[in-house]
Amino acid sequence: FVLVGHKCDLVAERALSAEEAGHFAATLGMAFVETSALSNHNVELAFQTLAAGIQQALGEGILAPHQGCGGIK
Repeated sequence: FVLVGHKCDLVAERALSAEEAGHFAATLGMAFVETSALSNHNVELAFQTLAAGIQQALGEGILAPHQGCGGIK
């Protein structure tokens, strides 16, 4: 799983700091990426992080291609 903080360009409306969100994600064993679709900041990185995690889990046998939710497609 990847925790994605979106709209990081709206600094004044921030509910959590990036540090707090990163710590929360780490306690859950997740990656954390802040993104902004408006400026295209880290959008591709979020998808790459998720894809790399899936690939790693498949390679380690943690996740099977047929497991849950119709599998990996």
